[in-house]
Amino acid sequence: MIPLMQVHKPKNIGSVLQKVWDSGFVTEGDYSDEFERKFGDYIGNPHVSLVNSCTSALWMASHMCGIEKGDEVITTAMTCMATNVPFVNMGAKLVFADTEPTTGNIDFKSIESKINKKTKAIVVVHWGGQPCKIDKIVKLGIKHGIKIVEDAAHALRARYNKKLIGNHGDYVCFSFQAVKHLTTGDGGAIACKSRADLERIKKLRWFGLDRHYKSPPGQAPASRWEQDIKEAGYKLHMNNMNAAIGIEQMKYIDGIIDKHIENALYYDKHLSNPLIELLDRDPKAEPSFWIYSILVNGNKQRFKDYLEKNGIASDVVHVRNDEYSCFQNFKDDTLKGLKTFSERLLHLPVGWWVSDKDKKHIVNVVNDYK
Repeated sequence: MIPLMQVHKPKNIGSVLQKVWDSGFVTEGDYSDEFERKFGDYIGNPHVSLVNSCTSALWMASHMCGIEKGDEVITTAMTCMATNVPFVNMGAKLVFADTEPTTGNIDFKSIESKINKKTKAIVVVHWGGQPCKIDKIVKLGIKHGIKIVEDAAHALRARYNKKLIGNHGDYVCFSFQAVKHLTTGDGGAIACKSRADLERIKKLRWFGLDRHYKSPPGQAPASRWEQDIKEAGYKLHMNNMNAAIGIEQMKYIDGIIDKHIENALYYDKHLSNPLIELLDRDPKAEPSFWIYSILVNGNKQRFKDYLEKNGIASDVVHVRNDEYSCFQNFKDDTLKGLKTFSERLLHLPVGWWVSDKDKKHIVNVVNDYK
C-alpha cells in the first residue's frame, strides 16, 4: 500500500535526543533558541516564536487579536478543527465564509460580504499548501482595521506573489505535527510583523514571564522569577527535545518539499480522467503541496475502494468543521462552494516517500478508473 502520510525519520534522531537528555536541559533553552532562529531565517521573517503546536499558535493569535466573547471571526469551515477551536474557546462567534469550489481555499468575495462592526479577525487556510488570495485579504483587513490570521500548517515554503508564506498576514501559524513537511514530533510556530508583538508573544507563551529577564540598570541582580507579570500568559513553549528534532529535520527540509512539488506537478500534467477533476491553480501561487487534493465525480467511496484494491491509500484528511456538534451553532447552509468541494474531495499520496514508480502507478490507476 502506498501510504497517504508518512513521518520523516532521520536515522540519527536517537543520538540527537540522547545528547539533549544527557545535558540535563530538556525544557526551553539553547536548542529551542537555535531552532527558532533557523526557522525564522527559512521563512524570511525574524519575528518568530516557537510553541508546542500549531493549535497553540492559533490560540496565541486569537489572544493577540484581542478576541473576546461576542466578537465575530470570519473563517473557513474547510479545514482541520484545530483552526477554529481556539477562537471558539475565546468566546468568538464563527462566521463561516464560503469555499472556492475548485481550490478549497476561502472565497474572497464571501469574506467581504460578511464583514461588519463585530468582525475582529479573518482566519484563512492555505489549502493543501496552495496559498489563498492573501494579498487581497490583507488589503481588506487593512481597509477595515481587522487582523488577518493565517493557518499555514499546509504551506511551509509556499509563496504568493513571490513572497514566502509567513510574511503577509498579522499572525501566521505553522505546524510541526508528525506528518507535516517539517516535523518535531509535535510543535508549531507563530510569525508576526513587529518586534513588539514578538516580545509580547514570547512572554505570553511562558506564563507572562521573560525567560531572559535581567534586572534594570542600577538595581541588584534578581531571579527571573522575581520580575513582575503584567499580562497573564499560558504554557505553550517548545522544549529542547522537540527543537533538537527540528534542527535535525531542517537539514532535509528542502529535499522533502522539492519531492512533494515534483510529484504534484507530475500529477497535474499526467492525470486525465473525466471522472476526476484537478484543482485550479492560482498563477500567483507557488504551492508546497503538503497534500494533493482531487475532486471525484460520482461515487467517491467506490473510487476510494478502487484505489485501495490497487495498493493506493486515500482519504479526505479534513472534514468541513460545521459537521461537528461543537460548531453547529455557526452552521450556514447557504455555502454552496463548501458543499460542492467537501462532497467531492479526496487526496492521493504525494509526499517525499512516493517514488517515481509509485507516482506512475498512481497515474495509471486513476486514469484507468471507469
